[in-house]
Amino acid sequence: GSPNLRVSKYRQIQQMPEGGECKGSSNQAPWWVRFSRWRQTSKSEGAQSEEQLIQLNRHKIESVNVPVGPAKEDYIHTLLGGQDNKPPLVICPGYAAGIGFFFRNFDGLSPHFKLLGLDWLGTGLSGRPRYSAATRQQAEDFFLDSLAKWKEQMGLQKFILMGHSLGGYLAACYALKYPQHVEHLILVCPAGVPQAPENWQTRFLGKGSSWRGTMFKAFMWAWEKGVTPGSFVRTLGPLGPGLIDRYVNNRFSHHGQGLNDTECDIFRRYFYHIIAAPGSGEHALRHLLAPGAWAHAPLEKRLNELQVPVTFIYGKHDWMQPEHAVKLCQDLRAARAPRSPSDLRVEIIDDAGHFVFLEQPQLFNRAVVDACASQLGAEATSRAAAGMPDVREASHTRDSSEWEYAKKPGAVGAGGSSVTAGSRAADGTAPAAAAVSGGAVSLAADLVEAAETLADAAFTQVPAGAEARVDSAAR
Repeated sequence: GSPNLRVSKYRQIQQMPEGGECKGSSNQAPWWVRFSRWRQTSKSEGAQSEEQLIQLNRHKIESVNVPVGPAKEDYIHTLLGGQDNKPPLVICPGYAAGIGFFFRNFDGLSPHFKLLGLDWLGTGLSGRPRYSAATRQQAEDFFLDSLAKWKEQMGLQKFILMGHSLGGYLAACYALKYPQHVEHLILVCPAGVPQAPENWQTRFLGKGSSWRGTMFKAFMWAWEKGVTPGSFVRTLGPLGPGLIDRYVNNRFSHHGQGLNDTECDIFRRYFYHIIAAPGSGEHALRHLLAPGAWAHAPLEKRLNELQVPVTFIYGKHDWMQPEHAVKLCQDLRAARAPRSPSDLRVEIIDDAGHFVFLEQPQLFNRAVVDACASQLGAEATSRAAAGMPDVREASHTRDSSEWEYAKKPGAVGAGGSSVTAGSRAADGTAPAAAAVSGGAVSLAADLVEAAETLADAAFTQVPAGAEARVDSAAR
């Protein structure tokens, strides 16, 4: 490593007891601080909330800020853990997220890997330099070149690279640009795989006009203008924390092992602090993806040049749709032979959506171990599998596997929640994230849903009579 790294060791504590549904936030800044600022956030509060998430783990985690340039904000925030003598696994989060989103996976992966989790430059708890990219290539280079510099600073040779969502898209771009750095590529629910179908807007908007269609059109316009979820939350000022609370309560309750009270309380604060921080890397969104989360340069047109093994992991109900990856792997298999047993394979996790690692952490960890069998070795892989006895491979084909719990539906899983296959909402309907537009869902659809949730939350917090005044002004 570099002598300039700033390191802090997070304390280890016992995991707190399970709870029910999420309750109110706590551990806020003093009232005189909250009432003297517009945005309810600071770097120290963001770091504190991440530390509290990491404290829910038994294994030691170190926090490191790695310099990747000469300016004050040119650093990549990194979490280090696991075993130094194990294969290095570099974990990269998705858009508007941070490495703290993987807090449920550190304990399960630490015995098998040297863990290096990071926040992309300009996101999460990393530095927020001025973002000046104006093209897709410049936007990709903003992230890829800083990651290459981070790799040098960390003294890494080759590593397993795992990225989620937009972080998966960027991880694939990194492996294409720097194949000599990557031992194996793992793409978790990656954005930007398929090419946009010609009729995608019509399929989403449907016939006639609706509030949802109007909101979607507004988001398309805002997307093209560079408006981001972060800029929206920052503009709302003191309403921001409450709106994020409402969003998290709704967004992370459809599948798998829901967050318990303690996790949810800390996670909401962490999510708010990283999304409300000054805008930087988030502004790359429109340069990388078109409205609807369709990549300007889709991976299905680029991965034929990939020189390293690649494995995909999806939640069964992910709106990114694992079928796209299955088809891509089939096409690539027709052009070349797999480079390892897990190359060109899709691992599908039962009862999980886009945040598969949060929703089904034990199933996800097992899929990661299986994908990395060539790096871990047969004996270590067998030991790791033996340590996850509740997980089984429900199906296996040449192209894909599906992972589920060996216990009967309704059994309690690792997180203390029901692991019923294909779980449904309390009213018996399919989970919202899987049902939008008949399955033709995208990140844009999720943003529209978020806007509806946040708008609804806003009207629960304004003074009495304000909603009527807004309606009157609108008329």
